[in-house]
Amino acid sequence: MLVLTRRTEESVVIGGNITITVLGVEGEKVKLGIDAPREVTILRSELLDATQQQSQLVEPPVLRPEPPGPDGLRTMLSEDPEEPQPPAPSD
Repeated sequence: MLVLTRRTEESVVIGGNITITVLGVEGEKVKLGIDAPREVTILRSELLDATQQQSQLVEPPVLRPEPPGPDGLRTMLSEDPEEPQPPAPSD
């Protein structure tokens, strides 16, 4: 982790396109201004942590394969699924 000391109105530039400026200090709180492109997502760490914890609580969707057609069902029920089955009679 890089640790820097900045005073009010001083900035840090990250990657050439993100600027973080110290806008003020009030007691133990530091007010920051962040100038970044719109495609850069900026989240407070506690929101990111909460989002990650919530996504772990949500069960992933169960993916079920499509049911087999008549030929696939015959293959699944046959004793040897590798053995080719004769075509079904047509009506």
